[in-house]
Order: sequence, then C-alpha cells, then structure tokens
Amino acid sequence: MSYNELLVSCNFISIGKSILKQEIDCLKNLSKCIDINFHNACKLILYCTGKVITMGVGKSGHIAKKIAATFSSTGTPSFFIHPNDAGHGDLGMISSNDIIVILSNSGESRELLVLIPALKHLKVNIISITRNVGNTISKISQVNIYTNIIQEICIFGLAPTTSTTAMLIIGDTLAITLSKIKKFTLNKFILSHPEGTIKNTNLIKVSDVMRDVKDLPVMYHDNSLYEVIQKINNSLGIVIIYNKDNNVIGIVTNKDIKNFLLNNSNLKQTKILSIMKTNLISITSNQPLINAINLIKLNKIKNLIVIDNYKLTGIINIYDIFV
Repeated sequence: MSYNELLVSCNFISIGKSILKQEIDCLKNLSKCIDINFHNACKLILYCTGKVITMGVGKSGHIAKKIAATFSSTGTPSFFIHPNDAGHGDLGMISSNDIIVILSNSGESRELLVLIPALKHLKVNIISITRNVGNTISKISQVNIYTNIIQEICIFGLAPTTSTTAMLIIGDTLAITLSKIKKFTLNKFILSHPEGTIKNTNLIKVSDVMRDVKDLPVMYHDNSLYEVIQKINNSLGIVIIYNKDNNVIGIVTNKDIKNFLLNNSNLKQTKILSIMKTNLISITSNQPLINAINLIKLNKIKNLIVIDNYKLTGIINIYDIFV
C-alpha cells in the first residue's frame, strides 16, 4: 500500500476518539487521590513561609514547570528547579522554609534520588506525586499523593501520557484549592498579570480594582485652598470636592494648585471653588475595566472617579491598572 493510499484509509477521527476515551477511562478514579494525603499536602503548603519548589525529570519535569506556574499565578509563590541543576549548585536556592513538590511516576528517578541526602540536610518538607506507594521518593516524603495510574495510552504502554496528565490534574487541583482557601482576589490576579488580555476582559469590572471611597481624600466646597494643600499630600495627588449634600462637584489636583500658585499667593482667602475642575470624567463601578482604561487614555488623566447613583464610591488610579 502506498503512502497516499495509507492516508486515505486512515480514520484519524475514529482513532483519536478511541485514544481519548482510553485516557479519560484511565483518569476516572483520580478523585480517590483527594484524600487525607491531599489534605495534608494542602496544609503544608498553606502554612509554608517560603516558596513551593517543584522538581521532576523528563515529561514529569515539564508538568512540574507548569504546576509551578499555576501556583504562582494563583497566589502561591513557586518556581521549578531541574534536578540536574540542583545537583550542580541550584540547591543553594532552597531553604528550610520552602516546600519541595517532587513529581516522579516511578519514584525511583536517579536524578532525584541523588538529591535526597542534601534535602534531608536542609530539613525541607517534601510532597511527592508518584504512581504508587512504596517507592523510594514516597518513603522520604512527608506527604505522598499517588495517582494509581497503571496504564499509559502509548501503543507500547511506555511513553508518559496518562500518568503526566494525572500529575497535572492533581497539581492544578492543589493550586486552585489553596487559592480558594487563601481567598485569592481578582485584583491580586490582575496585578500578577499586567500584560496580555486578562485585564481587558469584560469579566473584570471597575469595582474589582477601584480604591474604595473610605480611602479617598475629600473636602467641601467652602474649605480654603490652604486646607486643600494640607490634605492633598497623598499618593493620588488629588482631592475630591463635595457640596453640602455630599455630592461630588469637582476635583483639585496637584497641577491645579501649582498653576494657581504661579499667579496668586493668598491661600487662606482663596476658596476651592475658584480653582477646582467641574467637568468631571467619571464611570460607574459595574462597567468593564476596559471602559475605564479607554477613558483614562482618551482624556489623558491619572485618576478616574467612580460614581454610583450620584454618590462617590471609589477611584481608579492609572498605576492601579498598569495602563
């Protein structure tokens, strides 16, 4: 049969669906891994005062890198160290306050075993994810989560496929469980993702990133400029002005005061009304963050006031959203 004839005779879709079903079937019992060992692993990481360091070799190493990235992205500082690099000096990056998460299907990888004496000397806690219990790495671990994966979907049953998928799922489950326990906020998530499209999604609202009204410098329209200058010494460089009904009627910025001082000097007699801006640019807290970003860019401002039902509820500063 020629190569072209072989291609015509191949049913890639049928074969692909069959292989996918095999992998799903192999992973069906993975929920059994969420047991007391999983609980203890979460507890160790939750109370860790250092960082979570993942290790693995081969395909397990690739998964370990991804798990470290997921931990860091969701509120648990983490990084990956390759065992070979660890054996040539990178162990110096590890302290007793850290936790090591070792991924090894067999639990007998030579590159990992040679590190055991040094890790014991560091008195660092070890969490391992292996195929079964009783292997060397599981025995030296404070906590071992075993996947009980007995079959790879490779045609020879050798290439890491199902086993690495299981490790990835367990790692993601650990990371997201801890994220929920820590009450990791959307605002913190945004701060760790200043690039990309995450901050531009309509799922993120103004209210998720704005500074609350209770933290804002406010004064009344009949205060003096002298009082404003005393109040404006804040990171925003702005004071928000209320009328007697506690409605926002204007703002005064550092730039407004500087321009006034170039031509006037009687601060105690000058009222805020004479220098404040009344053409307020504002937004409501339930709008998508991308709308706030566009307003700030369009109007070339540093602070965007948030008003709901005619009342001040917060403010967004340019540095809060990395515009």
